[in-house]
Amino acid sequence: MKKLVLASRSSRREILLKKAGLKIKVIPSRIKETPFNKNHFSAEHYAIRLALAKAENTAKRLKKGLIIGADTIVVLHNKIFGKPKNTSHAKKILSALSGTTHHVFTGVAVIDIETKKRLVDIEKTKIITRKISKTLINELAKKNHDKAGAYAVQENSDVLVKKIVGDYYNVVGLPLMKLRKILKNFSVEFPGL
Repeated sequence: MKKLVLASRSSRREILLKKAGLKIKVIPSRIKETPFNKNHFSAEHYAIRLALAKAENTAKRLKKGLIIGADTIVVLHNKIFGKPKNTSHAKKILSALSGTTHHVFTGVAVIDIETKKRLVDIEKTKIITRKISKTLINELAKKNHDKAGAYAVQENSDVLVKKIVGDYYNVVGLPLMKLRKILKNFSVEFPGL
């Protein structure tokens, strides 16, 4: 089996891949994410573009292997909410998302360095949130600065999310079933799924 390389610093993505039974090496991409411009791209295209850019950046530094790139964004009314810059920014994001129905998109890209084969796809999951108090927003804003939308469904104390319609793992940061389908095209099976 070809060496699998995750082009991401996300410890959640690494953990999910290991739980799926895959042996991976982590070599984060070095790209700087550009701000979203809705005049140039749809939110879905933006997530796919970033996932592919991350995979390509890491692939340039290696001679062989399968590179997995991913990018997760939170979208409400065509506005993208990425990772908060600080606690104040997290409060604004959480206030905007409180009591809404929004979507989480994760773009996934896989590149085979040797054959140059590349596949990209996207997963979309609907999130229904509770209307939460300003006090709770202030508490939640102090954490999850490394997560798009400033919330984390894998944290038991994160009470913003009321219901997930779709792939739970997509909201965590890596849609495993979508990735599994992509990797089958590269003759890679998930031992754990």
